[in-house]
Amino acid sequence: MTVVEKEAIAYSNKIMNVVINVTNVKNQLDSKLYSFTRDRDKLYFLRVLQETIRQKKVNHEKVCKGNGCTEVEDYETILFVIEQEHESINRYFEPEIKREDDFSVDEQINLHNKINEVLDHLSSLKMGQEIIFDEIDTLRQHFNLGKKNWFQLLAGKLFTLMTDKLIDETVVKDIYQQLSDGVTAVTINLNT
Repeated sequence: MTVVEKEAIAYSNKIMNVVINVTNVKNQLDSKLYSFTRDRDKLYFLRVLQETIRQKKVNHEKVCKGNGCTEVEDYETILFVIEQEHESINRYFEPEIKREDDFSVDEQINLHNKINEVLDHLSSLKMGQEIIFDEIDTLRQHFNLGKKNWFQLLAGKLFTLMTDKLIDETVVKDIYQQLSDGVTAVTINLNT
């Protein structure tokens, strides 16, 4: 069970403790949704909450004798507010499409560390020209390109540094190998 599911189930009990009317339920729900940053978590929370409340309503209807019981109406009010909130958030929600080519967080952290190592290594080789450091360091800003494009950018930068005779071919290959080591699904070959 995810954190969002646990929160929704726990909240389904809490929401019944307020005076049930549209305004109170909306205020309580807005307050709870504020604790979620991502819209997809809010939508998932609302979906789980809606299903939980529906099930509680069905279970109550099986045992309710009527006699002035307003619990079914309370469940309907809560479901109405949940549906409105779901539609409101969904109207502006743009799902994130995860591409296979995207770097994972671990890969990004690993590459940051490897870039630091490359820069330290270049410094120890007395290849401390600022242009070299700047070209390699700016790679940190482009993880959003995806793996294939990022490694094409890396290859282009290294090739330019090599053709400008700022670093030699063996250093270029070492840098490329060091940065690509451990990154899955890299399909670029450095042919210098």
